This record gives sequence, C-alpha cells and structure tokens, in this order.
Amino acid sequence: GACPRASHGASPGRLPPRSECARFPSFEMPSRGARGLLALLGLGIAALLQPVYAIDAKCSACVAVATQLQSALEAERPRNHLDMRGRLDSKGVRYGKLIDYKVSELRFVELLENLCDDVGDKFGFRDGSWTAGAKSAGSRAERKALRKELEGYCHRLVEAQEEHLQEALYAGTLENESVEELMCRAYAPRDCEGEPTRSDNPNETVPQQKTEKEDL
Repeated sequence: GACPRASHGASPGRLPPRSECARFPSFEMPSRGARGLLALLGLGIAALLQPVYAIDAKCSACVAVATQLQSALEAERPRNHLDMRGRLDSKGVRYGKLIDYKVSELRFVELLENLCDDVGDKFGFRDGSWTAGAKSAGSRAERKALRKELEGYCHRLVEAQEEHLQEALYAGTLENESVEELMCRAYAPRDCEGEPTRSDNPNETVPQQKTEKEDL
C-alpha cells in the first residue's frame, strides 16, 4: 500500500520509514464515474439473467401477429410504380428509376408501420390464449398492461424476423404462403414449433396452450 503523506509539521522531503508505511495500508476508492460504470455493468448482468422476451401463451401471440399481417396483405390495393426520376439532366430530360411498388422498401414499411398497434387493438387475452375480438380479463389497468405486453412482443418478433420478412415479401412468398407458417414455425424463434396450425383445429381462433411466461 502507499505510504501516508508527511504531516504539515514534518521536514520537507522527509518520508515515513518503511515500518511506518506498513502500518498504514492504502485503499483507493473508485471514482464516481467508475462506480457508475460498475453499477451499469451489474444491471446489465442482472438483465441477462432474466427472460427478456417473455409473454403468456407465446404461440397464440405469434399467431395473432401473423394473422394481422396476413390481413394487411389481403387489404392491399394495387399501387403504381414509384417514380424516382426527380432529377433533370443537362438537356432537361428526367432521369432515375421506376421502382415496382411490390418490391419497394416503402411497401414493406407501410405493411409493418401500424402492425403492432393493430394487433393490440384487435386481440385480447382470454382463457389462456390471445384471441381475435376478445376482451382481456381483469381491470382496466390489467388489460392495458396485457395490451402493452402483446405489442412489445410483436415489435420484438418483427425485429427478429425483419430480414426474412422483407426477403419473403419481395419474392412473393409472404403473400402466397401462410404467414403464420412462416413467422411462427419457419423463422426463428419458431414460437409455434410442434403446435398444431389453425387449419388442424378450425374451431380455435388461435392455439390453446400453457400460460406461463416463456422466452420469445
């Protein structure tokens, strides 16, 4: 440890003897910034130990998101090509590209723009499942919390699958195949893997399953 400083009355330049140094071990406190960093690291480690992506009945939650995206696809109307010829050359002729709306980023953005809000509006948690047109059980505050939980799950799921969804949209796969099959069984995290599809259970709006919170 470091030696204690000489007192004010000591001769200039005089250091305490080595034996005196040994009696005064030095412990330096971390700076305020270092303490803040340690606290943040502690919170980060604690967060990693918690199930960050958790929701009740995750398969039916995934089916709710997929169902709403399927509805959005079916509600699309034909759109003109996107005219990107906004600039003029030296001869006054417009130049640029015409982009097919079907394979444009604008289409992808518009499909997903209000998706999770719509899922929260149209699905509720009843009898252990997220169901279209159902009103979640509980108080107003509890219903609001459940809606936020479903919307949060929707955002995380879309973010996790964004690249796959965009590729499927541009390839025409998303509109020609079951969105539920793609989002809930083909693309990670495959939240309905091993669960029956709605076509196997036509009387069920969404699959019934356990209600404990599970990872996304």
